[in-house]
Amino acid sequence: MRKVAILIVGVLILSVVPLVKSAVPSTAQVTLIELGLGDSVIFGNYEIKFADVNPSWTKVNIHIYEKGKTTPSVTPVLGVGESYPFPTENNPLFYVKIAWIKSDAKTIYLRIESPLKKLESKTLSEGETYQLPPWLPEIKIKVVEADDTSAKFEIILPYETITQPIEEGNGYGVPYKLTEISGKTISYHPYLYIYLKSSTNNGDVNFDIYIPEYATTSLQVKRAQVSEETPQQVVAEPTELIYNDILYVGEILTFSINQTTYKLRLNSVGYYYSSFSVFDENNTPIKTFTVKEDSGYQLSQVPIRVEILPTIEDLDYNRTKVRLYAPEGSEVQPIVREANIKVELSVSTTSILLDGDELIVFVNVENQGRGKAFDVNVVAPIPSGFELRSGIGTWSLKMLDAFTKMPVLVYTLKPTQVGSYKLDTVNVQYYNEAGERKVVKSNTINQIIVYGLPKLSLSGEAFNGTWSSYVHTQEKTVKLKFTVSAEGKDAKYEFIRNATIKLLLPDSLDGETELFIGDLKARETKTLESEYAILKPDNAIISAMLVYQDPLGKWHEENFGNLVIVNSLPPAVEIKEVKVYPSPEELPQYVNSTLAKLDNKTREALAEKLNNITISYLPPSEKGINWWPILTVLFLVASALLAYGYIDLKSKYEKALKELGRRKRRPGGLPKKEETLKVEEKAVEETQT
Repeated sequence: MRKVAILIVGVLILSVVPLVKSAVPSTAQVTLIELGLGDSVIFGNYEIKFADVNPSWTKVNIHIYEKGKTTPSVTPVLGVGESYPFPTENNPLFYVKIAWIKSDAKTIYLRIESPLKKLESKTLSEGETYQLPPWLPEIKIKVVEADDTSAKFEIILPYETITQPIEEGNGYGVPYKLTEISGKTISYHPYLYIYLKSSTNNGDVNFDIYIPEYATTSLQVKRAQVSEETPQQVVAEPTELIYNDILYVGEILTFSINQTTYKLRLNSVGYYYSSFSVFDENNTPIKTFTVKEDSGYQLSQVPIRVEILPTIEDLDYNRTKVRLYAPEGSEVQPIVREANIKVELSVSTTSILLDGDELIVFVNVENQGRGKAFDVNVVAPIPSGFELRSGIGTWSLKMLDAFTKMPVLVYTLKPTQVGSYKLDTVNVQYYNEAGERKVVKSNTINQIIVYGLPKLSLSGEAFNGTWSSYVHTQEKTVKLKFTVSAEGKDAKYEFIRNATIKLLLPDSLDGETELFIGDLKARETKTLESEYAILKPDNAIISAMLVYQDPLGKWHEENFGNLVIVNSLPPAVEIKEVKVYPSPEELPQYVNSTLAKLDNKTREALAEKLNNITISYLPPSEKGINWWPILTVLFLVASALLAYGYIDLKSKYEKALKELGRRKRRPGGLPKKEETLKVEEKAVEETQT
């Protein structure tokens, strides 16, 4: 029973809420009408009568009469949710639908629907007004404002004026009040539907107008019998808890006791007291009373007791938790509230660096409505150019209560390439208290820029007639050149800023140590030159550090060693002994002088070798051998040998005589004979040798 009640209340709410959506609705609906057995609805030129019902109250018999006739045109039998097209299925003016069979009250809830049809297309300028044809109610449509993507309309009805902005590709449904039954407004919705096709700023507005196929504005209810109710004295005690939930200021809780309907309204919420009022089914006030926190109040006019729990008041939202007790068998109609889900998408930054940073995405989901949201499902986007680093990207929650938030949903994305990207909406799907599926979307992050660092290279050269990474110079100055290149694909997103070359110079060189490059994009090269003084001879090795900012402003350093070598040392002097051979003209004299310096044996051996070498180069002699030169040479050689022997023998002889002369004489006479003989023999032997 409660599920059916929720469905009916949801249908009632939808029937009176203005319609704003992109698709044109298929039908216009009349507010649900409660009929007892034998009651009729007179709708324009037709009467729709609740004629009969089966014993189990699951099927009802409906009679539809044309005006002035006593015999029904059709008599369909319908169950809950079933409808009947009148007069035919192919060409219906309206549908008769059974929304609910309330067996305990012996009533049914009847709905009448009529297909929407396009009346015409209109084009109005800002400030112009259009009135519907005379066979329709006096309704005017005025264009108040016109923008490039939307227009504001003023719909002038006989009893009120509605102002509504409409976006291109969307529409707005206007309800039309038909009558009131027991204080309840019966409307035809949407009686007028405006669909905006195009709009220009301060210019023309093009829109379509839709109305029901059966566009009557006449409706009344004819009761089969009217009986006055006699008030009964209340004797039952409120012992059964029939409601234990939140109640907002201004909300009305409808309940029934012994088939008598009552209404409880919360008037105000305070720190200590809250005010309530009780009405009968005709909205006649019965009693207004206050209830203190952590206490209750029991009425004498109606058998109910109202309690407020301690510390449950919520002044920010004008609500409190109420317990309602009534006699056993009492029923309460649930209050169907609408959830209002808001989704906010945010990121840690909109500019990140490739291969360094990660994008942190935050999703905030909040229910700002009075109703609960069930089976909440959150799906977060992953744009192209990124991959999911951490987190799951989807979340689920069984129920999100009114005015509460989900924990902040966080996931991390890693960029895979440079460029500009868009983070699309987060989609949140849920079901409201009426069981309807809803989808809401978050904002978008329109631009996330991924930058990259190009691959940098630095080279150096010195000038000494030509440019080279190694030079040898004896000059007092040297010119140096440094080239910086950036390698990459996209110059728009790959670059460095405020780059400077910081040179590491040895103490043998003096000059500028910082060379400013500035900004450098991918596929770009810059060259800087500067002259340096050579203070002292040295083999100077020059290195450098490249200092720069990435696109996000963070400083970086890269070292480049041994870029240039400047050798200013003087040339070294090395002395080596080198053999110098005589020229052909000098060779005979050189051979002769060399042979003369040698001893006989060495001279003979060398002369023999020279003879063997030179003889093959001499021409053959025709006169025979000339022996005189040969004999002369032999004679000279023999003479030299004899002279050498003579001189050597003479030298030995003189030496022996000197030895004899140095002997001492014996005192007292001549030497002994033996000693004299030995000396003489020794002298002879030495002479012979």
